Amino acid sequence: MNKVYIVDGCRTPIGKKNGKLSTYLPEKLGAAVMNRLLGRNALKPKNIDEVFLGNAIGPGGNIARLSLLEAGWDQSIPATTIDFQCGSGMKSIFVAYYMIKASEANLVIAGGVESTSLEPMRRYNNKDPKFEGEAVFYSKAQFSPFILGDPDMLTGAEKTGELFGLSRDDMDRWALMSHKRAIEAKYENKLKDVIISLDGDSQISDESIREKMSMRLLAKAAPVVKPGGNITSGNSCLTHDGACALLLASQEAVEKYNLKPIAIIEAVGSIGVNPNYPPVGAINVVKKLLNERKLTSNQIDVYEVNEAFAVKILGFIKELGISEETINLWGGALAYGHPYGASGAIITLHLAEILKKDNKERGIAAIGVAGGQGAAIMIRNITKDE
Repeated sequence: MNKVYIVDGCRTPIGKKNGKLSTYLPEKLGAAVMNRLLGRNALKPKNIDEVFLGNAIGPGGNIARLSLLEAGWDQSIPATTIDFQCGSGMKSIFVAYYMIKASEANLVIAGGVESTSLEPMRRYNNKDPKFEGEAVFYSKAQFSPFILGDPDMLTGAEKTGELFGLSRDDMDRWALMSHKRAIEAKYENKLKDVIISLDGDSQISDESIREKMSMRLLAKAAPVVKPGGNITSGNSCLTHDGACALLLASQEAVEKYNLKPIAIIEAVGSIGVNPNYPPVGAINVVKKLLNERKLTSNQIDVYEVNEAFAVKILGFIKELGISEETINLWGGALAYGHPYGASGAIITLHLAEILKKDNKERGIAAIGVAGGQGAAIMIRNITKDE
């Protein structure tokens, strides 16, 4: 079976819903990261065997193929869109990994794209029992039969916090930590090789990092699920726009095109959990991955876990028995944002960069998924081998 390398990756700035990226069509965001990857690795479109992009709330169709054509690539190159909700971008990496490992491809681009600003308005067909009227649109798809429970993500996070006995103060403290770490990473230019400019406008940057965030401000945020609850707008991430793509390669492609990989993929995995507790997906899938590799949680140098909610990170730390100094070292989605279909790719890319720049060896990126699922990827820094 082939080894699978992460050669490079880039992402757009992450914009708030109806913010600086709100006028960018999602296919243009996808095209931008794809073309940048080719350009800086001296590749041509014809060198790429296939493209996979994740997307959760787009207009339907095939945003991966649309992005490829928008980028001006050869029409002969196939492209597929993956919908695994928040885990779509990571699942796209999995599919690329499987293809290369099975010798079905040598060079694949995988990632995700999302525009919450341009999310289509949807309503149920009038023959559907959930139809409520011609003018009633829904913003959340159904992920579980109602008899099992199908909470929105906010309610699922509230339930998970209660399950693990987590406090509002701890959630707010982690949210503040995320912003502080993101600010530090920003001023130290940790992501300068990762974030691309759009249309030559270098002034567009990640919009949600708040330098003046404080515990006092976080304490003012009202509960959003129930009176006296712990989930607030401060310890939950907002909705965002953005795109991310990674270049994956076989050993043959690395040698043929003189590529310089930064990491090797050691394992990937997915899992299902109780749909009432979606954040648990990220925890259980990492436990599964570690068990399969006969590793302990403390044998992993760095964790990058999607921060849809502070409760997810606190639960992860508690259940895995790890130090908070090993997780989301450059800040997470509470600071950067969460463009659903791209987030799994973003955290994988951030993890690879952290391993390289902080001279760490092995890391795991993990994400919880709506409907009660989880996905995780284990990678090893190979720049340490040089």
